[in-house]
Amino acid sequence: MNAKIQVFSRHTLFSRISQHKKRLPHFSHEACYHNLLHTIDRTRADLSFLFDASNGPLHQHFLSKEKSVIQIQAGSEADSFLYLLEYIETLRLAPDTILYFVEDDYLHRPGWTQILEEAFQIPAVDYATLYDHRDKYFLYPKLTSRIFTSFSCHWRTIPSTTHTFATRVRTLLEDLKYHRRYSRDRQISADHEKFCKLTNKGRLLISSMPGWSTHAETDYASPCIAWEQYFDASVYRT
Repeated sequence: MNAKIQVFSRHTLFSRISQHKKRLPHFSHEACYHNLLHTIDRTRADLSFLFDASNGPLHQHFLSKEKSVIQIQAGSEADSFLYLLEYIETLRLAPDTILYFVEDDYLHRPGWTQILEEAFQIPAVDYATLYDHRDKYFLYPKLTSRIFTSFSCHWRTIPSTTHTFATRVRTLLEDLKYHRRYSRDRQISADHEKFCKLTNKGRLLISSMPGWSTHAETDYASPCIAWEQYFDASVYRT
């Protein structure tokens, strides 16, 4: 039996780097948190939370409802990611274990856990994202992609992604110097530059079509999905 996906969701009380972003209607970080709880398949994935308390204490945050939260004093997105890398190294997870890093402003569609497993059943895939980057359709007129299929959807190769992404433990450890390099001595990780470097070195990065997740920004949301519905808790009721 394959090991469960290990999901790590990073949070803080207030983020200066994201306060300017144009958000989807009804957006809140807490709504994204509840969306993650409602859509994750616990038979396929374990969920852990990392909270940077440097911008405010945990008891003022909705994560205070969680029984177990890893608290750190990072002070920046980049340092919190570096801490997470160190923490994962201590876990001694099996090399084939899928890791999924999730930022606190993403939405997911129900069923995404299975879709993420399917990504790593495609031969030679190193990294995957469930976010169908809208900017890849209008900012890169010369971009070409290889197309793959899994049981449930199509996938395309892309040159870069955000810091919400998945990989196997083995791959993360092999590429650890790059993950550290593009976050060290920064306030914000240079995720675009990092993944361009990794794909230029031969790593295969794919994203699902259509998206099974989205960055909750109006101008960059994954196309073809009415994402606003997932801010409404009633959509998950059976």
